[in-house]
Amino acid sequence: MTSGIPGWVTRNRRVVWALAIVLVAASLWAVVARAPVEVQMGVVQKIVYIHVPSATATLVAFGLTFAASIAYLATRAWIWDAIAASACEVGMVFATIVLVSGPLWARSAWNTWWTWEPRLTSFLIMWILYGGYHVVRASVAGNSKKTISAVLGVVLFLNLPIVWKSVEWWRGSLHPRSVTMTGDMRQTLLLSMAAWLVFFLAVFRERVRLEALRHAEEEGERAR
Repeated sequence: MTSGIPGWVTRNRRVVWALAIVLVAASLWAVVARAPVEVQMGVVQKIVYIHVPSATATLVAFGLTFAASIAYLATRAWIWDAIAASACEVGMVFATIVLVSGPLWARSAWNTWWTWEPRLTSFLIMWILYGGYHVVRASVAGNSKKTISAVLGVVLFLNLPIVWKSVEWWRGSLHPRSVTMTGDMRQTLLLSMAAWLVFFLAVFRERVRLEALRHAEEEGERAR
């Protein structure tokens, strides 16, 4: 650990970023050059290679917030609070990408920007709730901020299974329960998911690094 920064945050930092950039570039190339154009929806269907990986990264990020929040409540170690807050913030970025790319896809494919179907509605609610997590975190001062944030990180997780299972529990108009894809489509989607998850990892580690630097500065001010 250097200057209060855990070793796993900075270890192989350039390698992770290089891998993320290469994978994202490869996935975008595959989207343009390899993935076939879907017959009914046309080229706009290729938004799926950004939309679905971003949604997956969102759920991973908020799941990490949940796990780290439990760890903080159990140990009171600052690093778990840093992980929870960092994962939630990066997750909000990916969730916003989902909410932007989805309507763009829907408008071109189904001639509507938005319908209040279960998946869309539950995802929007999740985005609002986790946005509230940051509002509360910014509004509370002192050590209670970490505790309140951790409790929220645990409670808000209840919405993730609803988002995940919404297409199975309720009938929607835009999100089918199953999707048929060709081999090239499936391979491109898997590559895109791997690329965006590695990119999430790279950004998440940078965000934790900032939290560690902030913690070290606060500790230094208390020691003066």
